[in-house]
Amino acid sequence: MRLILIIYLFMFAAMPVAGQDITSDTLQTASVKDPWLAYDKVLHFGISCSLVLSTQYVLENKLHVDRETALPAGVAVSAANGIIKEYWDKHTGNIFSRRDLIADAAGILVGVLIIIL
Repeated sequence: MRLILIIYLFMFAAMPVAGQDITSDTLQTASVKDPWLAYDKVLHFGISCSLVLSTQYVLENKLHVDRETALPAGVAVSAANGIIKEYWDKHTGNIFSRRDLIADAAGILVGVLIIIL
């Protein structure tokens, strides 16, 4: 249940901020700067998946935390990393990319699937 809640919170963080002025020109410019198939998305996917796997492994196997606690912690660490990175980009002059967050979410889901299978 906690895992589902964390995933939903992560997905809602990717939604645009209320009151943000988004025009079709802005979206078109952002999509040109932020293509779906880019090396950046591979990095987001890989790092998110790796963070879930490594956090869960360390918590469960080295610190002897049970899986029901370790897995949601891994998801939370990875999701927080992706969200903080996008807010950092927004405040340093780059764009806040929902596509990057989707790549992060895909990496998290693959990491979770690897753990539970």
